[in-house]
Amino acid sequence: MARTYYGPFNEQYNDYATPRGGNAGRFPAGSKLVLPDERAYRFTENDGIAEVAATLYQSALPIANATDQGVNVATAAGATSLSATLGGTSAIADLYAEGTVHSSNAAGEGYAYRIRRAVTTGQGHAAVSSSAVITVNLEPSETLQVALTTASKLTFTHNRFRVVLIHDSPPTASLVGISPGIAAANRWYWSQTEGDAPVVTEGTLVIGDLCVPTATTAGAVMPSAALETDGPIVGVVRHVNATTQISLVDLKID
Repeated sequence: MARTYYGPFNEQYNDYATPRGGNAGRFPAGSKLVLPDERAYRFTENDGIAEVAATLYQSALPIANATDQGVNVATAAGATSLSATLGGTSAIADLYAEGTVHSSNAAGEGYAYRIRRAVTTGQGHAAVSSSAVITVNLEPSETLQVALTTASKLTFTHNRFRVVLIHDSPPTASLVGISPGIAAANRWYWSQTEGDAPVVTEGTLVIGDLCVPTATTAGAVMPSAALETDGPIVGVVRHVNATTQISLVDLKID
């Protein structure tokens, strides 16, 4: 499970390969790193493309064919694994490891469960063909709280911090954080979520005002005109540079 670590300055620039033979990073996805000055970061897996410094990232897009999928067999309360028939999209092994499965409709609806961290192959789930059954194991001590019937629906969601990408304009999934440097492709790195950070900006920012993801430039932030329509909040502006340059923002992503 994700946890908080307190580390030295410079750790935020390190990146890590997935351990040989494993399907998980050096730390659980989303684990928090706090530096001595209280800047905070989350352990994040990139999408196979090198990270771009000072750029805003978002999580992988939800998959429609993993939404409201029918439970294939009635499941009693206390179960430690859940299964459903996916729609017309396949899933690689452990795609949803460290993610969430929630009961989204009919009997047993309204509960969310953590999918097991796949330290070795099979602890999360096997590869699943299009329109086949996916079975996920829950984290140890997680159990089904209310029985499911074959009328129940399950929805599977990636871990927010796995296989992240530069935010679309506007974002199409949850914000993850700002890349503090240039991590190589297919690596785990520390994505900044709190404290002062350089961020690519667009438009005329104002010190002390909130900034949000831009609607036109992927990976950048812009001034907030109305949070009801242009959110979510990225942070508070600390030092302004010219538009298209890199300003300093006190991040408030967590």
